Amino acid sequence: MKGRLVTFMMFLAVFVAVSFVAFNQQAQAQKQKQAQPQTQSQPQSQTENYIDIDGDEGEIPLVDVERPPDVQQSTDPGNLVYVQDNLSTGSGIMIFRRENAALTMLKTVPTGGKGMFDVTGFNRSPTGIFAAVDIGPFEHDGIMMMNKARTRLFSCNQGSDDLSVFDISADGLDLTPVPGSPFKTGRIPSSVGLAGPNFDIVVVVNKNDPAGNPKPSGLQGGLITFRMAANGSLTPIPNSEIKFPGARCDEGVICNQSTSPSQVMPTADGKIVFVNDFFAGMIRPFKVNADGTLTAVKPFDLRTTPEGTLNANKGNFPYTLGLGLHPVKNVLYTGLVFEDKVGVLRYNPKSGKLAFIRTAPNGGSTVCWFSIRTDGRYMWTSNQAANSINTYDLADPETPIPVQLIKFQGCGEPSHVITAPKQDWIYYVNSSVTNKCSQKDPNTRSNMVHTLMINPANGQLTEVKQPEVMTFLPLGERIQGVASK
Repeated sequence: MKGRLVTFMMFLAVFVAVSFVAFNQQAQAQKQKQAQPQTQSQPQSQTENYIDIDGDEGEIPLVDVERPPDVQQSTDPGNLVYVQDNLSTGSGIMIFRRENAALTMLKTVPTGGKGMFDVTGFNRSPTGIFAAVDIGPFEHDGIMMMNKARTRLFSCNQGSDDLSVFDISADGLDLTPVPGSPFKTGRIPSSVGLAGPNFDIVVVVNKNDPAGNPKPSGLQGGLITFRMAANGSLTPIPNSEIKFPGARCDEGVICNQSTSPSQVMPTADGKIVFVNDFFAGMIRPFKVNADGTLTAVKPFDLRTTPEGTLNANKGNFPYTLGLGLHPVKNVLYTGLVFEDKVGVLRYNPKSGKLAFIRTAPNGGSTVCWFSIRTDGRYMWTSNQAANSINTYDLADPETPIPVQLIKFQGCGEPSHVITAPKQDWIYYVNSSVTNKCSQKDPNTRSNMVHTLMINPANGQLTEVKQPEVMTFLPLGERIQGVASK
């Protein structure tokens, strides 16, 4: 009984804190309305003119998805980890070598761009775990990724509005910028993915959500596509940019601010792209056209889920964050941020249309990031505010069963996650987000990478060694993104 009471009080504290943030932001929004008496209207965008697919009105069956042939990676070192330092003065890719569970930093390769400084997080006062949290700009996945062969690396530079592209040497130790890198994208790029039949269509999500509070009204996030040449050089595809409507009023964020889209997730065959439109509360599917442009399909709106799905935040923060695709079945997972649940959806592999199936429980607060074993048997999540991670059994892909919860020691908030090439280890990036870990105090800084061993028999994790804090990074800078080779 005592444990239940403690859990309830923790949840209540988080809920009250989030509501307090929402109240302050709504008050600020009202002040903006009074200062700007003209009527605010939701921006129009291509996504509002989505297509309806013929024969796509019935139930979506559960099917095996089309998967391209596996790429042989036997020459990979298998123990290299890449992390973006995100320095606002000039960002770089840090390369580490893992020896058992210990990471040794080998070098930093400049991206040619800049990271983004968390000015709100650095200057806030400790008045509550979620007080003065700049929750939009730094909430994303896929800010750094590799192609399937692990021969090319892509990294978004949020502070300079561009994308760096590197060729990776066979031993993984050298990153060589491709001709023309970095490439201008749009404002505050935060996620990148490869799509199309040849995976030469580069899709970039732009948040257009600048660091700092209060947020300006009238900005629009969106996406843009590029065609990648054989040498890695990128060319913007004409008429490919899509803008998303601004955020709704009275839902915990500034009326008509950028929805801060957080992630692009292409399907295994490259024919469909999903975008998590964070403060819109929507997951937007797109069909990839032959010319590299995208055609919007009807988005999935979290507010349409059955009664009881959004118990805590139905009218306040009804948002999803983080996407994960099952590698074998047409199933998509997403984090229901303050509900402590994983949303399970089914999608049409031909159109991208989404249908809500159910939710699965999560043992930590703010589940947001996903990594799934290549055979689809197990899934791992990051629970950011709880400083914990989960292992799920996916024997039934549509009914994830939590089988393990690990609470990390010390001060930290895990986010981006990826497995090693052989899926025998898993890496979690951990950096400060909330007031729990002061970014000004050297004793509570949390820039680190957790390295855990994966049990192949049951997917459960073991942290053999505590990670080392990257004390060589300046106070206030937050690492983000992770890749492995």
